[in-house]
Amino acid sequence: MARSHYRLNAETLLFEVTHISGGVKFKRFVYGFLVSLLLAVGYYMIYIQYFATPHLLSMRRSNADLLVKYDLLNKRFEDANAFLSQIQRRDNNVYRATFGLDIIPSSIRDAGFGGVDRYSYLEESNHASILIPTSQQLDILLKKAYIQSISFDTIAKLAAMTEQMSYCVPAIQPVPANKMRITDGFRFRINPVDGRPQYHNGIDIGMPTGTPIFAAGNGVVETVKYTFVGYGNHVIINHGFGYSTTYAHLHKIMVSEGQSVKRGEQIGLSGNTGKSTAPHLHYEVRYRGKPQNPMNYFSSDIDIDEYEKIIANAQENKEFD
Repeated sequence: MARSHYRLNAETLLFEVTHISGGVKFKRFVYGFLVSLLLAVGYYMIYIQYFATPHLLSMRRSNADLLVKYDLLNKRFEDANAFLSQIQRRDNNVYRATFGLDIIPSSIRDAGFGGVDRYSYLEESNHASILIPTSQQLDILLKKAYIQSISFDTIAKLAAMTEQMSYCVPAIQPVPANKMRITDGFRFRINPVDGRPQYHNGIDIGMPTGTPIFAAGNGVVETVKYTFVGYGNHVIINHGFGYSTTYAHLHKIMVSEGQSVKRGEQIGLSGNTGKSTAPHLHYEVRYRGKPQNPMNYFSSDIDIDEYEKIIANAQENKEFD
């Protein structure tokens, strides 16, 4: 049974039965539906904003777990980097110093990655702000580890040649200790020949002409030369491992270029050739081309008897070779 609708008649002040058309009823229905729909959507948005669904709660827990793991990963990167830095310092100050190697500067160890953007492929990711810094840390850590591994390889090779190196370092005097009369040292001085100030890159050992001169360490004769002004007759021995020695103003040279010599082997006789004011030996030690004070290389525990044994062994080995 259809419901009746009444309307107040303003003139008669009576309620009269009215009839509503189908179109009006439809409009009212649509309007009510839209209002209800909007209210439902609004209620839903408010609900999910303040009252999360189980699925949303699960996603939030997963994200929180990932952030915790990311922080732990970054902490592990920091710990690994700190540990590697300790190894680098020990490498520079202990291992490389022990074998006379130059330190590896931080400009090489900590150098970044130039060129193209290595991480452009990550920029489109929703997690780019997390992935890119982590990738950078990993790449830097791997590069530092690679450089350190190369340094350790170099040290390992030198360590394997420690015995060979001990014979090559110029560790004995070029003449026996009882004939060591130092007439000029490793210092800044006025040149006795031309009166000019200069640095004296070696030591002068005064001795009579014809005094035997011996190689201070194993090596290969690199230079046999005569210069009228300067060293006169002189010999340069390359000992390897960055070391070389020079024996100048010789009266006679008893070795030739390319010849292998042993520590204690006679290489010539002292003299007064070249730029010299009296018979003496000018002796130099260089490490990687830089002059060193030869006095720092003389073994203080070698006495005359030990020195003569070294010379005798060198002569015996030479004859055996």
